[in-house]
Amino acid sequence: MGRDTRDTVYCNIQMPMAQGREFLELISELRASGTHPALEPVFDEIQGELESSIEFVEEMLQGSGGIGRRLP
Repeated sequence: MGRDTRDTVYCNIQMPMAQGREFLELISELRASGTHPALEPVFDEIQGELESSIEFVEEMLQGSGGIGRRLP
């Protein structure tokens, strides 16, 4: 199913790492419950965005990735 760009809502939020992990857990629980099947594609996208963002921040904090990382 494609998106109608005339009827698309965008949401860009920021939160501390701990809240991001908690939000990821909540999304996982919602997906597993199966109570909102129409939102499954949205949950999938949110989960992917959260996972990649958390990974990026973890790598940046460890000095092994992220913007401006140092090369050997």
